[in-house]
Amino acid sequence: MKDHIKHVEIFSDACHKEGLVLSKKKATIAVNKIEFLGTLIDETGIELQDHIVEKIRNFLDVLKDKKHLQSFLGVVNFVGIFIKDLAKYRTDFRPLLEETESSKWKWEEIHTQKVRELKQVSSNLPKLAIPQDEDELVVYIDANDCRWAAVLMKKTTTGEEPCRYTGGLFSEQQAQVWHINEKEFFAVWKAFKKWPLFLLAKEFTLKVDNTNVKAFLKYKLESKIEKARIIRWQAECQYYCYNIIVIKSHENILADFLTRDGGI
Repeated sequence: MKDHIKHVEIFSDACHKEGLVLSKKKATIAVNKIEFLGTLIDETGIELQDHIVEKIRNFLDVLKDKKHLQSFLGVVNFVGIFIKDLAKYRTDFRPLLEETESSKWKWEEIHTQKVRELKQVSSNLPKLAIPQDEDELVVYIDANDCRWAAVLMKKTTTGEEPCRYTGGLFSEQQAQVWHINEKEFFAVWKAFKKWPLFLLAKEFTLKVDNTNVKAFLKYKLESKIEKARIIRWQAECQYYCYNIIVIKSHENILADFLTRDGGI
């Protein structure tokens, strides 16, 4: 409670300094559970509220045009931190999102299947742990030809609990031109930039199944124009304090599940 009061005072002082007016009717202080942007947050973690899940369920299985698909994926992306394999589902929608006004909308059975799968996944989302200052954090990274993924975990007495998921698709050019090592470097950089709140001010463990990633993070790269992008990633990663561990591919179960085409 002392920490809570301290944080409220810091926030109140900052608002006063900037001339912001707070509504007493909308303020709730010293409670053990709050509703925030479609989620329920308490001391045990963060979970999605039912009305967000219902909004996803209410979309038709067959979306009639690009606008409806963008709306559906917009809601799904909103809950992306809860979905550990979101990039896998998005892959099949890419051609539809790239269509132009002159091209014909071509919805196929695979798209209907992915919508249904996303609805099912969204109905069974896990409760995510909230990292505390004293927690030991672990980041798992993985990438394949088409997409990348990362998982933020915290160590517990019984193992590890998920705190956040993230991932994405490579552009067509990136997928075709980048080497797999570069894709894994990119995944590390993106994960660090995604979670600075949890990672920037403390030491954590980074687990990868690619030995080249460890070398990339450890050794200074030769300055060449064709390596400028990778050198920038490396430089930005140096702001973080971490121990990197190279694990066997079969031990990288969490991140591998994110990027393989099928399930476990």
